[in-house]
Amino acid sequence: MGAEIGSYRRAAAKFEGLTKIPLSKSSLHGLTGTYGGRLVELQHQEAEAMVRTPGPGEEIVWRERPEPDSEVMALSFDGAMIHLIDEGWKEVKVVTVAAVEPSQAAEPEAEATVKLTQISYRAGVWEAKEFAKQQWAEGCRRGLEKAKQVVSVNDGAVWIWLIIAMCWTPCQEILDWWHALEKLWAAANSLLGQGQAQTTAWMTQQKAHLWAGQVRPILAEIRQLVPRGQPLAEPVWALVSYFFHHRHRMAYADYRQAGYPIGSGTVEAGCKVVVEARMKRAGMRWSREGAQAMLAIRSVLLSERWQAVWPTLLSAQKLA
Repeated sequence: MGAEIGSYRRAAAKFEGLTKIPLSKSSLHGLTGTYGGRLVELQHQEAEAMVRTPGPGEEIVWRERPEPDSEVMALSFDGAMIHLIDEGWKEVKVVTVAAVEPSQAAEPEAEATVKLTQISYRAGVWEAKEFAKQQWAEGCRRGLEKAKQVVSVNDGAVWIWLIIAMCWTPCQEILDWWHALEKLWAAANSLLGQGQAQTTAWMTQQKAHLWAGQVRPILAEIRQLVPRGQPLAEPVWALVSYFFHHRHRMAYADYRQAGYPIGSGTVEAGCKVVVEARMKRAGMRWSREGAQAMLAIRSVLLSERWQAVWPTLLSAQKLA
């Protein structure tokens, strides 16, 4: 309740109302911090064990590699901001892992849809180096190492694609369709004017090219709208740079035909439900330790893993 209800005070009152057992706000806060902190430590140990190199003469013990939930597995990264005491706004990095289940089209000429199921989360106020270990641990726990195909849909952040290249090659890298479309709209509004009929007509044509994964015709159309020698406006230059650097991740027609997702909605939703729904409310500020504890608990809860993890936390508490 402390992790799911929007405040410790209301969560404690709800618990007392249901159980008739007195529980103060501060006690619930302390319990959440204790068990969440233990979960943070367990996740850290797991992540470190995944990348630890055996010492000289140390016996090598091969870890178990679980089977994936589907032949095609997807993972995505993103971030959300929370306010930390004495630190200001800091980014929470989030990874989602999901099974990809393509479904048959309703009509012969229609395209098949893609459904992402069994979504799991891991989140923390981590730098990229620590996040790389944590997402690797989560991906391996979900069986990505044995998946027939790993697909990763993300925005254009450099740190994201560096981690993907380091950990998950070979992987089908896909630039999020909606981020690409957003860049295209910004360029169109800059070139032709926002809210103009010609802008909408031009975008209809370019959106069709983008949907088909045809980047070169879009850049050619932009070239015709900008006289040679004239500098590109910032939104136009941002689009050209964005499309050029990610052109190998934009074959959207091929991805859809293969039954792969082209949007990063799972991780964007994950940022909202794991982080913002509980931790980004009006006036909220968190200690770094309290934030990590809450993120660890919410990640496990929303991944439907609480019943599996809870006995481990109880055992650790008894040992302590």
